[in-house]
Amino acid sequence: MTKPLIAIVANQYEYAETVFHHHPASYVPQFFLTAIHAAGGVPVILPLVDREAIPRYVALYDGFLLTGGQGVSPFLYGEEPQPKLGTTLLTRDLFELELVKAVAQTHKPLLGVCRGMQILNVALGGTLYQDLAYRGQPSLKHMQIPSPDTQPTHAIQLSAGTILAKTFGASVLVNSLHQQAVKQVAQTLEVVARSNDQVVEAIQSIAGTTPQFLGVQWHPEMLLAYDPRQLAVFEDLVQKAE
Repeated sequence: MTKPLIAIVANQYEYAETVFHHHPASYVPQFFLTAIHAAGGVPVILPLVDREAIPRYVALYDGFLLTGGQGVSPFLYGEEPQPKLGTTLLTRDLFELELVKAVAQTHKPLLGVCRGMQILNVALGGTLYQDLAYRGQPSLKHMQIPSPDTQPTHAIQLSAGTILAKTFGASVLVNSLHQQAVKQVAQTLEVVARSNDQVVEAIQSIAGTTPQFLGVQWHPEMLLAYDPRQLAVFEDLVQKAE
């Protein structure tokens, strides 16, 4: 059987000191490429150069992966920037927004990780907290620096009967590297995991509907050495893409 092609949208550095000799660069962290390969897929990197090519990308590739990175611009969900908003990259936002909407017209799967989950929610009509401080209630530490990215730092609770619960059970330890969080969930999505401070940690397409989208707030690609079960998040994408 031919392995499915999984398109991963690149992030972009305008000035990447020491790594890219001060030149602009498009990149995907190796963790994601390794995870897709281990899950049985063939990773392909999509650069942020041509939104007009999105229909062709959607036709060519079998599944799609949106990764972490900058915050999502509040302009995309009708808000002005608030003081605690971090770095954003509107070029990437608009590319991924259009890609999600195009994939939503097919039966092809899409996985969003961290920022990827947030842009998935926004593209389908949801909103975000521009910073966890704006939730109006105490939050756990969701930016775990200086703890290593490759180890978990807090627990999440999973909804029964979901793909994630079948793998991890009722609860699992995860890492945490985010400033923003899902606020209003898009009408076509449902929350399937939360942390103990009630931050949304996973969303998916409403059961029984298509397309089958999944978003996770943590970084399973970084936890594979600690918890090999995390590969199931990417295996789900690849199996659906087949």
